[in-house]
Amino acid sequence: MVKSLVRLYEETVHENINYLKKLERELYGKAELHKRVHETLFKSSQTITKKWLAGKKYLRTKYARDAILEYPKDVLKLSLILDATINLMDDLLDETLSREERAFYLVELLRVLALRDNYPIEDEVKTRISNYFNKIIFVAISEQIFLEKMKDKEGEDFYKVAYDYFAGRSLDMDLFLEIPLHELKYKKNEIDEIVRVGRIFRTINLMKKDLIDLEHDIEFDIPTPIVMLHQKEKPFNDFIEYVFSRALGDVPQRSSKKAEPIIYNLVNLTIKEQKEIVQLLRKERESQRS
Repeated sequence: MVKSLVRLYEETVHENINYLKKLERELYGKAELHKRVHETLFKSSQTITKKWLAGKKYLRTKYARDAILEYPKDVLKLSLILDATINLMDDLLDETLSREERAFYLVELLRVLALRDNYPIEDEVKTRISNYFNKIIFVAISEQIFLEKMKDKEGEDFYKVAYDYFAGRSLDMDLFLEIPLHELKYKKNEIDEIVRVGRIFRTINLMKKDLIDLEHDIEFDIPTPIVMLHQKEKPFNDFIEYVFSRALGDVPQRSSKKAEPIIYNLVNLTIKEQKEIVQLLRKERESQRS
């Protein structure tokens, strides 16, 4: 599925090009530069698509599609553009980039921002998008607060703060469920029920990614609870079991009839992530023995 989503995302380059060709004709009476512009924009789009394909960046839209089997195609491009926006901002903040790489990242960020308002968006969705970026601001600030608190914590005190850290970051899944569910005419209470379980899935999903990225995060001095446990020379197992228990314990026992199938799919996705984490830890133990 990731490959098909990447193709759809890369096709959006043509939407930018169509406007830029018109602009060039207005300025110069002819369109000659658009081929070079197309090459540049296609290359800029690959700053993110290559990472999606390699699994270095997680595509939240993909997980939403896995959970929502009747996902509406009309909002798929909008979701991918918003997904890319967050991934690009994250890399600009965290990654060590060359001058050329940073330029391509900024071009791609501007490209997707230019497209976002081209898609018809209802007022309710506009509000949700606005609220989402406020959530991202909250997450960015609270992350640093939680990381600071974790430095002096041990044992379960550390686990509690670290869980709050992941729970905060899990808000970045909200919009990618809200947009298709709104398009499918789900009621607010139904959307809220599904989003709550989406956050549980994302909590486990983010923990898995931080385990996979441990060496990268150490190399580039990116702090996470997993990095801190490694630096404290503490085993991961107890913390991971704590997160599993607390997160899955928050899954509601009852839900509205319409929300139930999607919640069921999200729980299954969460259990799949849990199993993959267990496999990661098993492989790590086996490599240490050999």
